[in-house]
Amino acid sequence: MKVAITYHEDFGKHGFSVLRERIQPSFERLMESGLVDGVDVQVLRARPAPIELVRKAHTEAHMANMETDQYRDVAILSAGSVMMAAEMVATGQAESAFAFTGTAGHHASRGSCWGFCYFNDVAITILRLREMGFERFLIVDVDPHFGDGTRDFFRDDADVFHINLHSGSGESYDPQRHNYDIGLSFNADNQAFLSALKSSLELAGDFDFQMAFVIFGHDSHQDDYGGFNLTFDAYPRMTQMIKEAVGDKGLVFVLSGGSCVHVGERAITDVIHVLSGRWPY
Repeated sequence: MKVAITYHEDFGKHGFSVLRERIQPSFERLMESGLVDGVDVQVLRARPAPIELVRKAHTEAHMANMETDQYRDVAILSAGSVMMAAEMVATGQAESAFAFTGTAGHHASRGSCWGFCYFNDVAITILRLREMGFERFLIVDVDPHFGDGTRDFFRDDADVFHINLHSGSGESYDPQRHNYDIGLSFNADNQAFLSALKSSLELAGDFDFQMAFVIFGHDSHQDDYGGFNLTFDAYPRMTQMIKEAVGDKGLVFVLSGGSCVHVGERAITDVIHVLSGRWPY
């Protein structure tokens, strides 16, 4: 298939309060779009991540702190959604994937969490993929908030090329360990965002990765709560740019921040349209 979509109804029922209201409407908009009427785009019901992998990623103290947290189970289910999406791509069952989630992951470090993130879904998934024989990964974080938790996991891992586009200031490059932070400042528009994305993808041009993850937060939209000022036009252009850069390697979009229902409805569907090769529509 062209695109595997991983989803669970609990994301909209039990996800983090700021994030969950967008889930069901966005999924329903997708189902009404006609994208899933054939065989090229298919929806799979997400399963929880194996607890042993979650424990392997995070410290004992963090796991103990999370035992009684009301979002623990949906966070494990969210990590499982990302893992299932990546496994579909890794095994050749899908060319690309989009993982719905009920909590985000990029602020979850080995031993702490904040910002609607409890377990680091991408880090847990990379552990699984490395069990399957994959070694090198590209992570492009386009959520306007800095992915500090993901950086905690991969700061010293030169086999992970980690790009952060965020609403801070300044740029920080560490080419030896493949850490790239690009601050676009507050209220960055489409042109600034897409130009920075293009340049950052060019930096990764010689990095021989096997799978790419896009941490996608539509809180970057001008109607949402993040620090960018993007319009709807940015998301399909962003997706096409990343798709072309990744080529025939695996590509997984991971839903991150965003609370605005009408933004999620359109932005998510537009991203999946591009992944499916059915853009413009």
